Amino acid sequence: MPDVDGYRIQNVDEILSPSLVVYRDLVEENIRRIGEMLGGYDRLRPHVKTHKMARVAKMQMDAGISKFKCATPKEAAMLAAAGAPDVLISYPILGGAIERVVSLRRTHPAMKLTVISDDGPSMQRLAEGCREADVIIGVMIDLNTGLDRTGAPPGEATLALAQQIVETPGLSFAGLHVYDGHVSDPDAGVREQRGTASAEMAVVTRRLLEESGVPVPLLVSSGTPGFMHASRVDGVDEVSPGTWIFWDWGYGDMMPDTFQWAALVLSRVISTPGEDLITLDAGNKAICPDVPAPFFRILGYPDDLEFVRRNEEHQVLRLPKDAPRPKVGDALYLVPRHVCTTVNMWDDACVIDGEGQWAETWSVDARGH
Repeated sequence: MPDVDGYRIQNVDEILSPSLVVYRDLVEENIRRIGEMLGGYDRLRPHVKTHKMARVAKMQMDAGISKFKCATPKEAAMLAAAGAPDVLISYPILGGAIERVVSLRRTHPAMKLTVISDDGPSMQRLAEGCREADVIIGVMIDLNTGLDRTGAPPGEATLALAQQIVETPGLSFAGLHVYDGHVSDPDAGVREQRGTASAEMAVVTRRLLEESGVPVPLLVSSGTPGFMHASRVDGVDEVSPGTWIFWDWGYGDMMPDTFQWAALVLSRVISTPGEDLITLDAGNKAICPDVPAPFFRILGYPDDLEFVRRNEEHQVLRLPKDAPRPKVGDALYLVPRHVCTTVNMWDDACVIDGEGQWAETWSVDARGH
């Protein structure tokens, strides 16, 4: 049963439910922990897709983090406005996104801006936009090391793309990028093997490029489950986990005692339609719209809750015999199974200080696209 101690909000009656709540001290603790794990922040390029908040990015910069990764032009613009000096957009830049990224390059010339690609023709279209605006954008080649979602094949195909970038006005070759989303096995030993193999595959390709006369300025690798394994591979310059900043119980089960849950959804019981049934005000517009049940855990309650029905604004649960019986109006603290998609549904977050008080509200600046 997850413990509610340390998460109770002293002025909870002042908060509308459902609400996204962020625990500021636990965010700081997670920043401290990852720095300790990596021996500092020089090799850390955190992904902002989990929090999407300028205030959290500034907390990271205050701690000494200077490089960031994101997925959308909106996230990149948020980072630029927050004063981030180095931003990697780890998503193919196509269609209307070209104009947005080129504009960002022009309006923030002091910020290092890099994108990824795995496709020659689309890189040419990006280059045309850069030349028209008289800017140069760095391009990293995205490698497919087993996820089979995006990425060029390691080896000769990547070498050919790198040579194309070097020869294309408007672009500069910025290195190699790897996302190892397939490194998610519940077995820690399997994760280590797959995470290490993914990073080593990228390093072999790096050596091929360098031996062929194409310097590789940077190799960025990995997400949250594999980042520590990738960080131990010689030739990997930076790792780029994202979920660690807020954590969730999906990764918490996979990697116990690694980080602290720092973002929850505050919900209230709005009805008790049966002796063992409760209805919450946190439906699929409030928490985890993308995962199958169970969508969340409730702090202070057993894990074997039955998820009976979920609608836009309702969640009906059946309680086991040994669970507390809450009353209508009682506040419950929900730990998302997937925090990234949960945060993206909220305009702002209620921020809880070290005394358990709702002290301020932060905007989720880059939610949506």
